[in-house]
Amino acid sequence: MKIRSLFSPTAYEQKMLGWLACRLRPYLARTHLIWGNPERISIGRNVMLVDTLLNCRSGRITIEDDVFFGHGVMLLTGKHDMTIRGIGRHAAVPDAGHDIIIRRGAWIASGAIVIGPCEIGEHAVVGAGAVVTGKVPASTLYAGNPAGAIRKIDLADG
Repeated sequence: MKIRSLFSPTAYEQKMLGWLACRLRPYLARTHLIWGNPERISIGRNVMLVDTLLNCRSGRITIEDDVFFGHGVMLLTGKHDMTIRGIGRHAAVPDAGHDIIIRRGAWIASGAIVIGPCEIGEHAVVGAGAVVTGKVPASTLYAGNPAGAIRKIDLADG
């Protein structure tokens, strides 16, 4: 068997993979994925993860009560050392120091990327597609790439 054939599926295999992907898509869209030690993740009550990626390789992830996520959100504590060349860069990942904390009632919209270290305040909203680092104040709409404060949110009783 040639090595190339391992990476180049036949037309039949391609059709089978397409068929399988169509049938699995509804289930995958509702399943979060954890990369790293799940013991480094703390999830509160009434949290809606959908298909969030939780990468806890380089820190802890804390999600407080009543937080919800749109589709395709990434919480990334992992960080590679970009000064290292070649395959060594792949393994050059710190074990700690890039924690992510998402406070009560926050909403992280679809496609947002949160890179640790980061803290998102209570009832803050992170806009769709935003790339967030650092600290997001409570009750604030953050959006953009890099994300920045758009405006304060006047909270209604609910």
